[in-house]
Amino acid sequence: MSPFFIISMKKKQFTYIIIAVFGFIHSSCSNNNNDLATYRGGSVTRSYLTKHINKSKYKKYSNDEKLSTIQKFSMRKVIYDYSEELIIDKSINNKTKQILNDEKLERVFDYILKKYSVSDSTLDFIYNAELVDYTVQDILVTHRLSFSEHKDRSPQEAFKLASIIRKRIDNNDITFDEAVSIYADHPTVEIRNGMMGPLRYGKLPKELDDIIWQSMPGDINGPLETKFGYHVFHIVKREQRKQPVAKNRKKTLRREIENGRYKLLDHYTDIFAEEWFKIFDIELFIENIDTLWQRAEDLDLFVVPEGVSILRLNEAGYQAPLARINDQMVTVDWFIEQAQQHGNYEQSNFVKAYFLYNTLIDLLRRYSAVMWYDISDDQFNNKKMRQMVLSKQETLLYKHYVAQETKIDSMLTEEMIFNRLALKYNIQVRKDLTLD
Repeated sequence: MSPFFIISMKKKQFTYIIIAVFGFIHSSCSNNNNDLATYRGGSVTRSYLTKHINKSKYKKYSNDEKLSTIQKFSMRKVIYDYSEELIIDKSINNKTKQILNDEKLERVFDYILKKYSVSDSTLDFIYNAELVDYTVQDILVTHRLSFSEHKDRSPQEAFKLASIIRKRIDNNDITFDEAVSIYADHPTVEIRNGMMGPLRYGKLPKELDDIIWQSMPGDINGPLETKFGYHVFHIVKREQRKQPVAKNRKKTLRREIENGRYKLLDHYTDIFAEEWFKIFDIELFIENIDTLWQRAEDLDLFVVPEGVSILRLNEAGYQAPLARINDQMVTVDWFIEQAQQHGNYEQSNFVKAYFLYNTLIDLLRRYSAVMWYDISDDQFNNKKMRQMVLSKQETLLYKHYVAQETKIDSMLTEEMIFNRLALKYNIQVRKDLTLD
C-alpha cells in the first residue's frame, strides 16, 4: 500500500471522528429558542433559515437531512463573518461590493422606469416626424475619442475646426459644397458630396434627429456633437411622405417609445445621470483621457484583436486625474477598482479610444447612481435590499471558500471543511431542528 493511500485512509478516519464529536446535536448550546445553531460570535436562527429554504420541503426532511442543511448554513454564516481571515484571494471583496452595487443600481433604474411616461407633446412631435423625410448635407469632423476615429486630432481640435467651418460658411467665404470638398474626412463623403437621405426620423443619433426635424430647407446647423464627432449640416430637402398612416398609430407609437424606440428612454435616463453629476459635482477630464489612450497605444498595451484591457491601463504609468468627484481627483486606479465592482466591466477591452471614453462615463454614472441611492433612503426598501444582498454575498463567499480549500487539498469534502470550521469557531447545533 502506497504512503499516499495510507494518509488518505487516515484522513477519512479522522473525518469520521470529527463528525462524531462535532457533527452531533447539542441540546443546550443556546438559551435562545430561535437559534438552530451557534458559533463564535453568531448564530443560525429559525427565521434566517426560513428566508433561505423551502419550509414545507424542510419539514419532510429526515433528521440527518435537517442537520446537514443547518450545518451548511452555519458554514455560510461563519465564512461570511470571518471571510477576511478565511479567504486568501482578497479580490473577492470586489465581487461582494459588485453584488451590492448591482442591487442598488437595479432599484435605481426600476425607480426611473416607474416615473417614465411619454408626454402628449412628445408623442405628437414623433407622430408628425414620421410623416416627413429629410435630405441633409453633412460635414463630419472626427477626433480620437469619436466613434469615427481620427487619430491625429483631439476633441478640442475637432470642435475648433467645426466652428471655423461654420463661420466660413456663414461669412460666405465658401459655399457648403466647397466646405465639403475641403474638409470632408472620408473619401466616400466626398463622392456623395456629404449628402444623406432621404432620412426617416429615428435613424440618426437623437441629437441630430431633433434638430433636423425642427428645421427647414436652407437652414445650416452646428457644430453639433454626436458619438461620431462634430457635425455641421445643411438642410437640403423636406418631403412629406405619401404612405397612409396606420390606424391607432399613436397608441402603438406610445408603446414602442416606452419599450425603447427612438432612444427617448435612453435620453430620459441621461437626464437623471446629468442631475447626479451636478449633485456630486462630477467632471470628466477629456484631454487627460485622450492622453491616456495615446500613452497606452505607445506602450503597446494593445493586444490584437481584443484591444486594451481596462485592467492594464495602470501599466501606462499615467497619474494625471481622469475625472473629479466633488473635491476628489480620480485616477486610472480608481476606474480599475470601479470596473471590478460593477457588472462585468472588468472584462472591458477597447479597440479604440471611443470605447474607453464611454466606459469611463458609464462607470461614473453607475457610481453616481449608487451614491444617489445612498442619500435617497425614503425612495427605497433598504431592509429588503440588504437581505437579498447578504444572501447573495454569503452564497458567493461560501462557494469561493469551498473551491479554495478543495483546490489546496483535493481530498477534502464539504463535511471535512465543515468539521474544521466547527473546531475553529465552535459551531454547535441544537437538538430541536424544527422551524415551527
